[in-house]
Amino acid sequence: MSFSLYVALLAVGMLLAWSALAAGSRTAMPSAPLAAVIYFILGLVAAVNAQVVIANLDAVGWEAAELMSMAWVVGVVIAGLLAGLVGWLSAGGSEGVPVDVPMPFAATPLESWSGSASNGWFAAIGVGPVVVAVVFEPRWVVLMIAISVVVVAFSSVRVVADAGGVAVEIGPFGWPRQYLPIEEIKGAEAVEVKPMAYGGWGYRVRSGVRAFIIRSGPAIRIDREAGPDMLVTVDDAPIGAVSIEALVRR
Repeated sequence: MSFSLYVALLAVGMLLAWSALAAGSRTAMPSAPLAAVIYFILGLVAAVNAQVVIANLDAVGWEAAELMSMAWVVGVVIAGLLAGLVGWLSAGGSEGVPVDVPMPFAATPLESWSGSASNGWFAAIGVGPVVVAVVFEPRWVVLMIAISVVVVAFSSVRVVADAGGVAVEIGPFGWPRQYLPIEEIKGAEAVEVKPMAYGGWGYRVRSGVRAFIIRSGPAIRIDREAGPDMLVTVDDAPIGAVSIEALVRR
């Protein structure tokens, strides 16, 4: 086809893809970071595809195609970043959109409370890098093991609340661990969360909140006196939230 027709078809295709993403960004994909990454990849693919076609124009074979210059490299990256910016803005930017659905409080608080959550599938996936490490060169084995350790570490979480504060322990060995003294906590609430709303599983950063996402479902959002809130997916979140509230009000 002619170059002009190719450009037209590419533009229409990307416009339709981005329009569909923009329409669903506030419901199916409310996470601004996730939307930005997906848009960035789409923009990058489109720019690379365009560069490949332009490099092969009037060439007898692929061997005669022009090499990608540094100017093209910069242009491709800029195209991806601009597309990512569109995704970020379409999903609400740094403010995001409401993604946490409040849950009703439990009726009776506890003097002290502990809860946990786990994700067996995530732990199973974490074993994968160690298994495939045998086919890599020795210098890559350490990297594969490190990836497995990180993934398995975020396959479970335990939250302990008492008169002193709230501790969040990650992984089977309880590390990394974060502790919030009770005087730093304003309150807590139970919410329903979706991992993709925070960009996936693991430790996630969003505007005004730091989240430990193990799985979808109930979670506790702890409102801090200073600094970002903390959100942790945990079973029995309503009981945990009302217990933390009672400890704070003492």
